[in-house]
Amino acid sequence: MDAAELVARFSAAVDGQGEYSHKAAVAIINEIKEDLDEVAGAMSYLTGSGGNALQAFYRSENLSLLKVRFPNGRRTPPHDHGSWAAILMLSGSERNSVYKRNDDGSLTYERSVDLEPGSVFFMPAGAVHVAECTSDDPAIGLHVYGGNVLGVERKMWDPDTLKEQELDWSKYEDLARRASAADGAPLA
Repeated sequence: MDAAELVARFSAAVDGQGEYSHKAAVAIINEIKEDLDEVAGAMSYLTGSGGNALQAFYRSENLSLLKVRFPNGRRTPPHDHGSWAAILMLSGSERNSVYKRNDDGSLTYERSVDLEPGSVFFMPAGAVHVAECTSDDPAIGLHVYGGNVLGVERKMWDPDTLKEQELDWSKYEDLARRASAADGAPLA
């Protein structure tokens, strides 16, 4: 398996599926999760760090594929993806704190989902979460989004004030540093 095969399989699966594209993508994830080493090998040329622009190995109007790597102690600020999202955990472990976005833009904590190698986690469009590495080794995953991750409107929240704002990559790293320094995910 190589990156081109991953792109071909996911592209063919979601093409023409419209509002059901997430089901097709999750079906592919459930097929490939049986060989995590092969999936990881297909993406080995990517570091998986440095933000979505460097993590993405495929982007189209209805699909993005990324290798995402979080080192130990890394926590994201609350954010959404502007589309549905699915994660296949390849190595390490990760905690996702999931929030409901209220009509006024505030967040209500809903639950935490812990991922280990082989875990699949789906988030519908509009879901807000905080991801953090909970293992000594980096948490590495295949992230699949139902849109162009760099072309869709996205939101992020300040981890201290929980003020909603447009996702701005020039501000994101400062928010991530502050989120990582906190005792835990906001409200969790």
